[in-house]
Amino acid sequence: MKAKQKNIRIFELLIESEAEFITYMEKNLILLREYLLLLYGEVTPRVTDYLDEHHCCYKNMNGCNIKFRSSSKSSKESALVLENIKKGLVKQHLHQEEHKKDQDHSPEKTKVLFTPVRSGVELCYEGDITIFSRVNSASKVISEGNVEIYGKIDGVVECNGEYMIAKEIGKGFIIFNGDILEKEHFDGTLKKIYKRGDEVIIEDLV
Repeated sequence: MKAKQKNIRIFELLIESEAEFITYMEKNLILLREYLLLLYGEVTPRVTDYLDEHHCCYKNMNGCNIKFRSSSKSSKESALVLENIKKGLVKQHLHQEEHKKDQDHSPEKTKVLFTPVRSGVELCYEGDITIFSRVNSASKVISEGNVEIYGKIDGVVECNGEYMIAKEIGKGFIIFNGDILEKEHFDGTLKKIYKRGDEVIIEDLV
């Protein structure tokens, strides 16, 4: 017997109606088929039949006690940390963590690409990424930091940082802090993407 721990990428889907679920899946099937789907809400036979038919990997999470944390802290959690810092409750802990970071490694520098991300390439990076060319189809860019892409996006881009800059989505997808962005928002002009509370904001870059 062999056992290995693996890191997997997942999507949580709250299903409120079969029709909306099918419409959403049809729109994003190419992307979501590569993720483990955690299903909540109305997980009906029609829903599971659709997922089986399209060879999607999924788990019905109704009744499951496992809790998943977001990759980014909520504003409420951040406010609590700041309040505790003022009270002196977490100063020592933060000092220890900073000391440990200094010993482990230096901060990641921004990764800059002037050439296209070729098809079949999966670029994963802990820090910020800036790409001045296009992201080709069948390629992936995954960053825990901020992402700036000035060319057309035909692949998958996943940004878990505080902001993203993008211009045009072709055949590709953008996932920003766990949310799939609608392609209609991108008209060929530069957009800035960030979160205000739980809401994703997409605005013209001026």
